[in-house]
Amino acid sequence: MKKTWTAIRLMAVLLCMLMLSGCTGNTMQNRPDHFKKAESIGQVPEAFRNIVAQNMFHGAKVFDGRLLKTETVAVDEQNRTATHRVWMMDLYGETMAEYVCSADDACYVDTLTATKDGGFLFVLGFEDYAYDDGHWASDKGVVSRIVKCDKDGKLQFDLPLDHVKGAALNYCFEKDGYFYFFGAIETPETDTQGVWSPTDIYMLIIDAAGTVVKSQCIAGSDYDSLSAAEMSDDGFVLTIHAQSDDGDFVGSGSGGYPVQWLFTVNDDLKVTGKEKESELKFPDKRIGEKDGVPVYPREFLLKGFDAGSPTIFLDYGHFYLIVSENITGIYENTPPMISSIWYYTENVYSAYDVNGKIIFRATVDSSPDYDAWQSNEY
Repeated sequence: MKKTWTAIRLMAVLLCMLMLSGCTGNTMQNRPDHFKKAESIGQVPEAFRNIVAQNMFHGAKVFDGRLLKTETVAVDEQNRTATHRVWMMDLYGETMAEYVCSADDACYVDTLTATKDGGFLFVLGFEDYAYDDGHWASDKGVVSRIVKCDKDGKLQFDLPLDHVKGAALNYCFEKDGYFYFFGAIETPETDTQGVWSPTDIYMLIIDAAGTVVKSQCIAGSDYDSLSAAEMSDDGFVLTIHAQSDDGDFVGSGSGGYPVQWLFTVNDDLKVTGKEKESELKFPDKRIGEKDGVPVYPREFLLKGFDAGSPTIFLDYGHFYLIVSENITGIYENTPPMISSIWYYTENVYSAYDVNGKIIFRATVDSSPDYDAWQSNEY
């Protein structure tokens, strides 16, 4: 069990490292002498000193005036359960509300969402794994949960979804009193335990009381994944990478390789348009909001940013704060059986005035404990 949890954490960080290396330009030729730490600039104001010292915004999801974070506070290996804490902070790191819950250890916290009533929502997404004795977590059933709390952290609903894994609930939007979820689900007819089976695009609506209103799929017979989802005035826009050449993807001409489609669906999840695009793209995920509009890492506001990959954008009105991940070096003792590169990293907190002039910059180490990984047998 210990090895399984460590492997999951390792895979998540390795994926993060790969994304960083693709975005920052820091990994040119992967030379240790090419990396450098960001330089501190100015004085960190009192209101931010504790935030920087404790790296409080690391891994947070950002919304308008609020941040959400999660941590696993306990694992019961014998009963195969885990206890999770989800909490909401204001822009100065003060906890506004929190919720602690227990779940099957095959469930992870995902899709953190700040809600319009001042509360928050999250998903306990099921992800199957094999036990040491050859059994699987899914032997007990596949159940993901959608959990909603009010502004004080009091539970409002805990909705179980049978036969739904966490990947089906990756994106959440609140609109006109309903919550919309989008993701990818393994096709029930071909779902095979222990194998990542062909997938369809999954769509779900629940109401404010946590009752399922409708679910729908965009489907073919091959592996189809959701690359991005965005809300529009008259519905939602879905960027889909489809390997199918049948069903909803007739004319794809995929030949078994991903082809990018742009689907639009209305508020009733009815497909209102679809278009095959000429090239495969991997859209950025939002890192914050400005004036109610999502901010993405590659936008004009962040062009020329020189302290790694932006992960968080916070708007304080008269200034804004960017939190980024900067690669500072390569771990010297990467095990020979690991094909990826293990990087040292730092989080960089950079504040700018409304004219783009830097006010202060401070750094804090964010490198994983690679030595512990090795002693823990990864």
